[in-house]
Amino acid sequence: AKEEQEKIGDEQDDDDSSTKQDNVLASSYDLITGLLQAGDWPEKSYNINRCTGLEVRKGLLLWCREAIYIIDGFEQTDGEGLEGKINRIEKESTSFYINLRPQDFKASEGNVYGEDNPANFDDAHRGANKGDKAKESSAQDASDEVTYQHRSQRIAFSDLYSVFRRRYQLQQVGLEFFDVHRSGTLLSFSNNSEREEVLTKILNTSLPNSIFNIQGYVSSSINYKKFMNNWKNKVVTQWVSGKMTNFDFLMHLNSFAGRSYNDLTQYPVFPWVIADYESEELDLKDPATFRDLSKPMGALGAVRAEQFKERYESLAQTCFTDEDPPPFHYGTHYSCAAYVVGYLMRLEPFARLALSLQGGRFDVADRLFHNVGYSWRSASFDNLQDVRELIPEFFYLPEFLDNSNGFDFGITQSGKTVHDVTLPAWAKGCPKRFVRLNRLALESEYVSKHLHKWVDLIFGYKQRGPEAVDCLNLFVHVTYEGEVDLETMEDPIQRESTLAQIQNFGQTPSRLERKPFQSRQVVSALKDKNIDFGSLSNLAPLTPPFCVVGAPFMVHLRVAMTDTCKLGMAGQSDSAVGDMCLVRGQLIGVGRTCTLIIPKKYYYRFGGPNNGVSVHAAATSTRVRELNKMLSIHDGMHRAPISVAKASKNGLWLVTGCFDSTVRVWRYDHDAHKMHLRASLCGHEGGRVTCIDISTVYGTIVTGDVNGTVLVWDLRTLTFLRRLRHPFKDAVENDPGSVARYPAVSVSTNDVNGNIVTLVGSHLSVFSINGSPIASHGPGDEFDDGNTRPSCAVATGCPEWVQNGVAVVTGHMNGDVKMWRLDYEEGKLRMCHRLQEKPHSCPITVLRVEGERQDTLLVGDKSGRMSVCKTIQLENLNQAQLTKIVQNIRDGVTNYDIEYEEKKTATNEGGGLMGIFAAE
Repeated sequence: AKEEQEKIGDEQDDDDSSTKQDNVLASSYDLITGLLQAGDWPEKSYNINRCTGLEVRKGLLLWCREAIYIIDGFEQTDGEGLEGKINRIEKESTSFYINLRPQDFKASEGNVYGEDNPANFDDAHRGANKGDKAKESSAQDASDEVTYQHRSQRIAFSDLYSVFRRRYQLQQVGLEFFDVHRSGTLLSFSNNSEREEVLTKILNTSLPNSIFNIQGYVSSSINYKKFMNNWKNKVVTQWVSGKMTNFDFLMHLNSFAGRSYNDLTQYPVFPWVIADYESEELDLKDPATFRDLSKPMGALGAVRAEQFKERYESLAQTCFTDEDPPPFHYGTHYSCAAYVVGYLMRLEPFARLALSLQGGRFDVADRLFHNVGYSWRSASFDNLQDVRELIPEFFYLPEFLDNSNGFDFGITQSGKTVHDVTLPAWAKGCPKRFVRLNRLALESEYVSKHLHKWVDLIFGYKQRGPEAVDCLNLFVHVTYEGEVDLETMEDPIQRESTLAQIQNFGQTPSRLERKPFQSRQVVSALKDKNIDFGSLSNLAPLTPPFCVVGAPFMVHLRVAMTDTCKLGMAGQSDSAVGDMCLVRGQLIGVGRTCTLIIPKKYYYRFGGPNNGVSVHAAATSTRVRELNKMLSIHDGMHRAPISVAKASKNGLWLVTGCFDSTVRVWRYDHDAHKMHLRASLCGHEGGRVTCIDISTVYGTIVTGDVNGTVLVWDLRTLTFLRRLRHPFKDAVENDPGSVARYPAVSVSTNDVNGNIVTLVGSHLSVFSINGSPIASHGPGDEFDDGNTRPSCAVATGCPEWVQNGVAVVTGHMNGDVKMWRLDYEEGKLRMCHRLQEKPHSCPITVLRVEGERQDTLLVGDKSGRMSVCKTIQLENLNQAQLTKIVQNIRDGVTNYDIEYEEKKTATNEGGGLMGIFAAE
């Protein structure tokens, strides 16, 4: 009877599910069911707007059992839930009028205040008018077509990383979703109640890979406001104690205050930190180099500050009732959509957004962002209508300063051609140098000590009230949260004018604190001419990879343990190690035709005649008690044997490369032991795929083949991004008589800044995530001997602004392990350390960087030998070595290498180490 009752219950559930599907199909939802994944059907729908920059598209959010869908181009009317009518929305078309310059275009070398050149100015505009007519004609033809565009985006709850409440047009109606690739989607709902309904349902859903899935919380007990407040307090504590960079701290504050990359009216705001744009060299130890962070931009110049103060006092005298607009200092804002697109207009999609703001044409050349020093003077001293701050891209994205797309921005009235952004003299004409120095200034000791004062102005207690009046920091009242309620506005004209002011003049961030922010503790490794060992724990989190905590100019590793690899060796012609990891002090290694699934302690094995992979246990656990046990097998994943495979660090993805040159991307269901194909990527033109790396942080896949071709793919969209151009390889390919062959040996991604390390032949190169070459090292530099050439390479998580950190580690044919720093000035890789102990004497086959602060290196070789190498600690050095280190710190040494060798004499008790310091 019990079994029969369960059967009846199951049948009833099936009937309910079938009824739901029938209801969906019977309604107008048949327009969109074809856009859903098999097995998904909507349980409820909501009208939403998808917000991307300034572009807003109406659509639907569909709530399904295992995912949400955001589908553009539809709107529900005449009913609620699944009973309403679904209408298609016509896609809006926009006409733009632009000219493009040739790739070899050179801007005129005129000063921004130079003499007028009316002839060139008129010629340029005559050319622009001709282009306008051609564009106008084609736009007219295109406008006759009626088109629809329906973008469908599925976010599975298992892929949801975080969700944030957001304001949209000063109303609490927005949610921003981030998936595990940190890709954001900003939606606005019809009202606050629908927004809160969706947020509550999400927090009551199982979210295995989200920030809410932490110890001490279960999905049904999450209080969103309390959770975010605890998170904010944790971030502030980490920053105050010196364990978080200033950049990361500001990004967190912007997010907590409702700022988003997806809304240009609420774009993240960053401060101007440098005040010197005239000197030939930048001195970051001179306080005069920096802006006064205790004052808003409008208060920096004494003359202009007095004018703003007089404006406020004059307006205050005309304010008699509560219905009168409150007085203010500034009629403009420090952050608005126009400023953001002005800064970024040389890149897409911001060029398109700049055109849409100006009616289809770029603004007048004189008003465009074209000179950093000029913009600083305008915002800080000269212009009463300009108090703008900066955006995050000034500290990490040099590409926005180059007009690589060749847009014709016209000529100023002084005869200057607006093309690339004119940089200060200390940047030496190099955008990368400018951005790197700007970031160094942001992380400098001076800014670290004073940044909390600027935070008080933007996010804290000086944002409003008497404190804001005293420090000249009041803006138009409608820019502040809670000052405007659009839902209660009955006058349509007033409502439209308020929305226009929000769009054009910007919005003030939500206030995070009503009391002063704490200042940051600037910790030093020295105290009273000695090493302060108590401060090292605070210095450790921001110490660059493999650098010594307390003495970051030093790099030295020593071998902590060795072992022999035994897993996954069956069928191999040698004993080469293919992958390694360190789990709770346990060293796990697998053979050359294997790749580890680190979170699960499993490994994939590939290369067999079944053209697929098998999954095995790499360590014993409560679920799997037998080491090396086969858990599943997956045949026919390619049409030929798999030549290389790589699992993502989070274990969710597997990327396989084949002898037939194809690359395939898979998702492995660990519970059901099923492999799901996500994409087949083709681009290697017949070359066997030899190396793969995958970064879920930046959402990229990098693949290399036997011909030396290195391609970058987008993990989010599973599409091709770019080919990395190696100049030495291009020169060989263009030489008809050359027969040289340079296979891609290793590719590796830096998960901190997205830089990509490639080893093609013996050429070691570093590229930015956007494909720009940064540095290289080739046979002409050192690797002439075949026995010393590199056999593999791996990137560390060294930030791009750090001068002394180890950026690349290489293993060599003779067993050497070398570490490399980036010389940004020369575009070279400089060796900073060679592993002195030699636990390996044959080719290195695998390297992995481990440790929370990346101070541990795992090395495996062709013979199956594995080693764990760790950075030395100051606590383990003798007094003579510490004395020398203290002297180097006091002298301000920034680039030293320390080499150690065992003392053979009997005078050294227990062997010990002797330090030999050598300046590079």
